[in-house]
Amino acid sequence: MDTIAEHKSLVRSKSDRWLGGVCVGLGRYFDLNPAIYRIAFVVLTFAGGTGVLLYLAAWLVIPEEGAADSIAAAELRKQRDHPKRLLGLALLGAIALAVLSSIHIWPSPGNLWVLAALLIAGIAWWRGRIVVGIVLGVVVVLVAGILFAVRVPLLAGVGNRTYDTVHSKYTLGVGNLDLELGATQLPKGQTFVKATLGIGDLHVAVPANATVDVDAHVQAGNLVLFGERQSGTHVRSHVVDRTGSGRVLVLDLHTGLGKVSVERG
Repeated sequence: MDTIAEHKSLVRSKSDRWLGGVCVGLGRYFDLNPAIYRIAFVVLTFAGGTGVLLYLAAWLVIPEEGAADSIAAAELRKQRDHPKRLLGLALLGAIALAVLSSIHIWPSPGNLWVLAALLIAGIAWWRGRIVVGIVLGVVVVLVAGILFAVRVPLLAGVGNRTYDTVHSKYTLGVGNLDLELGATQLPKGQTFVKATLGIGDLHVAVPANATVDVDAHVQAGNLVLFGERQSGTHVRSHVVDRTGSGRVLVLDLHTGLGKVSVERG
């Protein structure tokens, strides 16, 4: 008695799925646990970012359960009369593949912000708003590039802040951070202070009767320690200004984009 082999189609599941149903669909087609594919996509994402691209590609080319065509096939059919859009999108896709080669999700995002800009430009291009896509892409590249490059602690707040009392740690995302410690009476021994500013000016006024041991770093901008000025990128300096009072103020200062200055108050 002849038996007819059951025909299986590769489709994305509409139920019991986490995101687009890709992993469940692959699991059903190859008779494997969907968790295997989920783990594989996550590992590839953190290893180099390709997991994101592979998942998006599968989501586009694998039709959803009950649908006649995949998302990609349906869109390509609509754009048959617009070959320039297809060519432009193909070019952006090639650039995206090149960018993915240097993407690292953790601990450093690498060129992930470039890929985000390309995705925005691609979507706008596909919908016919080329100029809007280019503008949005450039904005994303500039803003995200600056934030990642200088490692701005955005959750630390935005604005201008002034302190006249000693704390062990000061942090600000964007703005001016002034530590007016000139009138502070420090105890004998070492007092440690760390200040981090993402974008802006970090100014520290230190007591006249204390030795100051300062290690300062500016990723891009100016560094002025007791009148000595340096400018450029990745500017770092370590200065010890002694008084012989037995009181030592140890400063660890960091600014991403802006200025760090230390002077006697």
